[in-house]
Amino acid sequence: VAAIQGLISPLATLFGSMGMLMVLYFGGSLVIQQIITLGDFVAFISYLYMLIWPMMAIGWVANLVQRGLTSLGRIHDLVTSRPVLPDPAPARDLSPPVRPGFSLKDLTFTYPSAASPALRDVNLTLGPGIHGVTGRTGSGKSTLCRLLARIYPVPDGALFFGDHDVNSLPLAHIRSHIGYVSQEPVLFSDTIAANIALGRPEASREEIVRAAEAAAIHADIEGLPKGYDTVIGERGVKLSGGQRQRLALARALVCERPVLIIDDGLSAVDVATEHEVFAGLKRHFTGKTVVIVSNRIKLLSMTDHIVVLAEGAVESEGDHERLLAENPLYQAMYLKQMKQDSESEVLPP
Repeated sequence: VAAIQGLISPLATLFGSMGMLMVLYFGGSLVIQQIITLGDFVAFISYLYMLIWPMMAIGWVANLVQRGLTSLGRIHDLVTSRPVLPDPAPARDLSPPVRPGFSLKDLTFTYPSAASPALRDVNLTLGPGIHGVTGRTGSGKSTLCRLLARIYPVPDGALFFGDHDVNSLPLAHIRSHIGYVSQEPVLFSDTIAANIALGRPEASREEIVRAAEAAAIHADIEGLPKGYDTVIGERGVKLSGGQRQRLALARALVCERPVLIIDDGLSAVDVATEHEVFAGLKRHFTGKTVVIVSNRIKLLSMTDHIVVLAEGAVESEGDHERLLAENPLYQAMYLKQMKQDSESEVLPP
C-alpha cells in the first residue's frame, strides 16, 4: 500500500506532463504547417486547462464514494450484529449462590475461526478457595478464564455457576458476581481513585485505600505527587507494568465480588510484591473463590488447588506437593525456576 501510494502522485504528474508535451509538439507542428491558426492552438490549450480540475474532481469524488461505501458497510455490520451469548430473561429469584464457584462438565470449546478445540472435555470444580491454573503457552488458560467470565458461549450443561447452568442465568447477573483482572488492564486518563472505583463509583476513599493496600499498591500511590488524585494518563502511561496490574487488581477488590479471576494479572510484579499481594488476597477473599493463572511456581505453591492444562485438557490437578511428585511439566517448571532463582542470588565477583 505504501509503495502504491508513493507512486500514484509522481506517476500522475509524469503522465500529465507528457500529455502536455505531446500537445505542444503536435499542436506546434500543425501551426508551423499552417493547418491550424495560432489562435486555435491557444484556445485548445485553454480548454485543456479548463478540463483538468473537473477531471481531478471526478477522481477525488470516486475515491471518496468508495471509502464512504466501505465505511457504511462496516457500520451496517456493526448495527445489525447480534450477540452470540444467550441472555435469558431474569428469573424472580436471583439471589447469590450459596457456594460461589464453577463446575465444568465435559466442557469443549472451539473458537469460530479455529480448526481444533481450545478446550477439550474439561471437568473441574472451582469452589471457595484459591485455585492456580498453569500450563504451556496455548494450553487454554486464558480461554478458560474467558469462559468463566461469560465472554464466549458454551454448550448447555457444560458450565455451572453455583448450582445453575450459566445459560439459564442473565449475563449481567453472573458478571456482577465476578471480578476479572487481565494481563493487560485497561486504565483511563483519570485519577487513580477514579480508576480503582470504576466498577463501584460510590465507593468511599477508605474503601479505595483498603483495596489498594490489599493489592500492595498503596505505598506506590502515596509516593506520587498527588497521591490518589494523580492523573495517570491514557492507559496508565505514567505507571509501570506492575503498577498497572496491581491497580487493576485493586479495582476488582473494591467491588467486593464473591469470585475473582486473575488471568496472568501478576506477571509484571516482582516476587516480593507478589507474596504481599497473595497475602492480601488471602485476607480479602476468605470463603470466596479465586482463580489465578500463572506460571510462577512460588505463587502456585501458596494456592489451595492447582490445575495443569496441556493442549486444552486437564493434565493434572492437586496441591503443590502432589503435582511436584506426579506431573512432569510441573516438575520441569519447578527445577527451571529454582535454578534461575539460585543463579540470581549469586553476586558477581
